[in-house]
Amino acid sequence: MSTISGFPTAIGCAMIYGGPVGTHQVPGSLKPGDTLLSVEHITAGAPPTRVDRTAEFTVSATAGGVIENDTTDTTGDWLHVLWSSKED
Repeated sequence: MSTISGFPTAIGCAMIYGGPVGTHQVPGSLKPGDTLLSVEHITAGAPPTRVDRTAEFTVSATAGGVIENDTTDTTGDWLHVLWSSKED
């Protein structure tokens, strides 16, 4: 987590392997109640491409370090996850 001067909450970000529809582990301090700011689906290529999939993902309501997706299989690609967290 890091803080940005003037921004009211801490910000976390991670680049993770994509996977099948379901849950995805996110390193860092993502926890239930945090707010997803962005989930981008990154496909390798020359140049790499990105698709905003934020609306398809949610932060798990019960498990820390987990986002959930019930729409798109991202196996073989990457996900860039950005979230906001109120410090406890």
